[in-house]
Amino acid sequence: MKSIEIRARSVADAVELALSQLGKDRDDVMIAVLDAGESGDEALVRVTVVDDEDDPATPASDPPPATTISAPAPHAAPIAAPTSNEDTNDVAVIARTILETMLQHMDIHGYVSAVRGHEPAEDGTLEETITLHVEGADEQAMGLLIGRRGETLASLQFLLNLMVSRKVKHWPQMIVDVGNYRQRRRESLEGLARRTADRVRQTGRSVSLEPMAPYERRLVHLALRGDTSVYTQSTGEGEGRKITIHPAKQRA
Repeated sequence: MKSIEIRARSVADAVELALSQLGKDRDDVMIAVLDAGESGDEALVRVTVVDDEDDPATPASDPPPATTISAPAPHAAPIAAPTSNEDTNDVAVIARTILETMLQHMDIHGYVSAVRGHEPAEDGTLEETITLHVEGADEQAMGLLIGRRGETLASLQFLLNLMVSRKVKHWPQMIVDVGNYRQRRRESLEGLARRTADRVRQTGRSVSLEPMAPYERRLVHLALRGDTSVYTQSTGEGEGRKITIHPAKQRA
């Protein structure tokens, strides 16, 4: 089977370039995300034609080698479709199938790719996760999936974890990202945490941030964990729970 690897600004752009070079439609290929571009680099995808055996221009006995546009990043592990019966129980394949079905019922036309990675846990360590990236939908659909301050995206993620857990009999660590929103939000929160910490150091006064979801509060805690001049504290209840950044000298 013929395949190419292409880098671009986003996963969606890389896929479109690959489809153009291959002269194929989305339904004719299998897409694997080698690097989602979350670390600031360009996204890297491998697009493989799945119907070459029916194409008379491609000899079945001597398939052409893959054309590599750029070397793959080593830290991202793509998850492709199952190749055997043993793989059908893979939690990532189950999650991707469920999410794709949910999008179809919502009349949102996009595609889902799964990438293994790590996210910060509450104790500061990294836990293995599977991130499902939704790409290819129009901007309006992307906005609907994300919602105000990511609230819809958080609900979608919770629902997906719940549905997958019913099948695999344990609670998975699934993260749903739409148009790389979570990475942009993380960078924004880390920048906010550092700027607020600078303000606290200069004024010597505590500053409270706006209420945030648990995942976002955790990112702020972790962003300032190594800063000995300030400390963070979560206060409030429910949707009103927020983080306050205090000068270290106020710690009892």
